[in-house]
Amino acid sequence: MSRELSIYEAMGGTYTEVNGVLYPNIVVLEEADVWAGKYGLLWIDYMKTNHTDRYRHHILMGTLNTKALEVNEEAYEMLEGIVNQYLVKHKPQNSASIMEMWRLREQAKQMAEEVVLNDIVRQ
Repeated sequence: MSRELSIYEAMGGTYTEVNGVLYPNIVVLEEADVWAGKYGLLWIDYMKTNHTDRYRHHILMGTLNTKALEVNEEAYEMLEGIVNQYLVKHKPQNSASIMEMWRLREQAKQMAEEVVLNDIVRQ
């Protein structure tokens, strides 16, 4: 008598039998493998809240962390580029003033983060 495959088995999962009980073989990722970075985690949260179908698809395919890492990397690249462009256009009046330099950098980071959140994280 053959038994029907479970959904877990149909997706490639396997079981281990111990005393007649089937236990699924599940691998727990190391904590370092799970960290997706600031923007990757924001993207995961956005997907979970606003696009549950796409979020579940990434979970089922096992691509959620990989995609989150890609989003995080792309976000930081864009952030760095925007900050550098802003600083080239907006020169400090007094380059010896630490406070003025800090203010310019903060303005650049805030502006760049808005763009990154809208263009990359919330897509």
